[in-house]
Amino acid sequence: MKMGAQKKSVVIIGAGIAGLKAASRLYEGGIKNCVVLEARDRIGGRLYTIEGYEGRKYDLGASWHHDTLTNALFKEEAQLPASEKGPRYVFDDDHAIIIDDLRGRIDIDPQMNLEIIDNELSSFMDHEFHQKLGVPDCSFYEMVLNYLFERRQFLTDDQIQYLPQVARSLELWHGVDWKMLSAKDTYFGHYGRNAMVLNYDSVVSRVADSFPKDWLRLNTEVELVKKDGQITVRTTQGDEYRCDNVIVTIPQSLLLLSLSKDERQQGRISFEPPLRAGIANALNSIHFGCLGKVVFEFEKCCWSTERSRILTLAHSNDDIVKQVRTATSLCQFIDLAKGSQKNDGTFSAWGHPLSFVNLAKTTGVPSLVMLMQEPLTQFIESIRDDKNRVFQFFQSVLDRVMIVLGSDRCIDGIAKDISSKDAPVLRNVIVTNWSREPYSLGAYTACHPGDDPLTIVTEMMDGQDSRIRFAGEHTIMDGAGCAYGAWESGKREAEYILANSPN
Repeated sequence: MKMGAQKKSVVIIGAGIAGLKAASRLYEGGIKNCVVLEARDRIGGRLYTIEGYEGRKYDLGASWHHDTLTNALFKEEAQLPASEKGPRYVFDDDHAIIIDDLRGRIDIDPQMNLEIIDNELSSFMDHEFHQKLGVPDCSFYEMVLNYLFERRQFLTDDQIQYLPQVARSLELWHGVDWKMLSAKDTYFGHYGRNAMVLNYDSVVSRVADSFPKDWLRLNTEVELVKKDGQITVRTTQGDEYRCDNVIVTIPQSLLLLSLSKDERQQGRISFEPPLRAGIANALNSIHFGCLGKVVFEFEKCCWSTERSRILTLAHSNDDIVKQVRTATSLCQFIDLAKGSQKNDGTFSAWGHPLSFVNLAKTTGVPSLVMLMQEPLTQFIESIRDDKNRVFQFFQSVLDRVMIVLGSDRCIDGIAKDISSKDAPVLRNVIVTNWSREPYSLGAYTACHPGDDPLTIVTEMMDGQDSRIRFAGEHTIMDGAGCAYGAWESGKREAEYILANSPN
């Protein structure tokens, strides 16, 4: 039943880390009349900690504090008193074990020098796009081919064979296949080491506990933001909130729905008047990636804990060495390479690079957390309820990983009564659902060739106007796509409202 319009000073839409931080800063600044409307039955948004086998905890969304030299959220966490539950984070940067299906472990081959060559590729691309003028963007895939051709005289056959697949590990930063990924915006510098969070639910709870609990409204989906003097925010239940200011923190993917005329789409918010042209154009000039995760929970650890990260390479183009050596022009080489690529629409576990976090090394938990990218993410999330099918899809990769780590192959399927001292016994499989979850529709902002990441940040920071504001990972440059960026954006918009409040 529709309630009478409630008068609020500020309405915050979305209880992810941006919305929670905005509420926290507003309360700290003296605002006493605020409400945070969240469509889900939980807070945190794309920070999502769950429990698995025997109460083990995993972050299905963000998992790290990135850029720890400049990350204000990390610095705040680091200054907190020691927790009785143990450390809040652990630095887990180390060199990845790199595995090829046919050749096995290749990162220890002294002749490869793949890390050095990959660094040169990064420098090559920086020079192309940032030291030259007017170089058009292209896919990351095409730029890798460009590098191979231009530097072939200085590369061994093995380096030509395997560098492209190692370079593809960047797909697992962006959540996008290298043929859809902008070359111009692929590489980015990090300021400091990465710290794995143990777990993000403690961060979410801490921020949420810093403002009154009665500000939160869960299971409350917003369908309309209307400005006619004051601002009216209407929910799908028919409740209305009249307010002076609104901070919209929903993902970029949902904001894009606002441009659609189909008002029946779940998660869509109508704006009256419509989102201004600058925002609409910016939303149409950027994409949204989908980084997914699969957690493989084992009974006990029976594999090496030498490294915290394992990268499995996609099958390489068998003819690429011959193609790059014999091509008479870059265009000819690209045509040859593209022509040898087979795409029949099916998925294979060895068709994409996959990154594994060896939790047995970082936290002592006998589980592997695997990162995957679109379009593989969408496929695996579509079968997520069939855990044995998910395991069977990745079984050949898991078996190869276990052998390289000095263990036996995995025991087939999810075991209930089997126990083994030597072979990995799988107890559970957990799969994310970001591509299908109606209030996310993906993971975070990503750039396809020709996308304009700067414009969307500029337009979002300008807001719809001085009273309808936006926050989230897509509205900030430093920390874009990261939890701390979203956190900073919520703080930014709260301070904007405080600075421009009539009081």
